[in-house]
Amino acid sequence: MTPLLCLLVIAEITVILVLLFRTPLRRLVMFVLDRLKEGHGPIMSTVGVTLFVVLMSSLYSIVRIQKRSMETGGINPTEHVLLTNHILDSSLMGTFSILFTNL
Repeated sequence: MTPLLCLLVIAEITVILVLLFRTPLRRLVMFVLDRLKEGHGPIMSTVGVTLFVVLMSSLYSIVRIQKRSMETGGINPTEHVLLTNHILDSSLMGTFSILFTNL
C-alpha cells in the first residue's frame, strides 16, 4: 500500500509543478483535468469514500496497537514495524485526500 501511495504523491507533485509554470504541457494537463472532472461525479465520490474507509481502518489499527502496548507495558518489534507502517500509510492517505478534495 505504501509504494502505491508514494507513487500517487509523486504524481501529484509533478502535476503541481507542471501547473506552476506556463508551458505547453500545462495546457494539456488542464484539458485532461477538466475532462476528468466533467460528468464523473459518482466516480470521484466513490474514490473519496474508499480512501476515507481505508484511512479509518488504518487509524483503527494504530489505536488498537497503542492500546495493546499500554496493556503489556511495552511494544514488541513486530508491532513497532506495523505501527510505523500504518502511520506512514495514514499520513500519505491524509495528504492525498487533502489534495484530492482541492481538485
